[in-house]
Amino acid sequence: MPDDNTDNGRLVEFGGRRAIRFTRHYSVSPTELWAAITEPDRMARWAFRAEFEPRSGGTLRFHFDEDGLSEGTVLEWDEPSVLEYEWATDTEAPWRVRFELTSDGGNGTLLTFDHLLPDDRKLRAGFAAGWHWHLDRLATHLAGSEPADVASDEHFDDLLQSYRAKFGGGS
Repeated sequence: MPDDNTDNGRLVEFGGRRAIRFTRHYSVSPTELWAAITEPDRMARWAFRAEFEPRSGGTLRFHFDEDGLSEGTVLEWDEPSVLEYEWATDTEAPWRVRFELTSDGGNGTLLTFDHLLPDDRKLRAGFAAGWHWHLDRLATHLAGSEPADVASDEHFDDLLQSYRAKFGGGS
């Protein structure tokens, strides 16, 4: 778990859109956290495999196992401080996420993660639960442990119920 797991996802305004924001502290340097969110093999351990062309305007490719391949665009690449990208889905407007990494002045990093909602009218508890779960898995990875290779688990189910209560029904 993150060092400070008190920050559940919350709704914020970002760039004129609603976003789900998580703020987490990890006891690693910004460079180490950057590697965990940009290196394909490392990202695959806590989320899904992604390959980035390391520049603003670059291409990214997600490998979603049985769900196939999805492509997108790197919107901002400012190593090791800001990574923002979006990718298309078959059913919705593009998904867009942003990672901002800030040194805490010691040996840790503050991560501000935003998921800009694909449809501003639609907030799904599953978005918040999914990213919360992935960020918890990132903490496990950064602590030197290997997150279980599962698509979901009891922790995810608990998060989903919690976010349904917080944001209303829906998936």
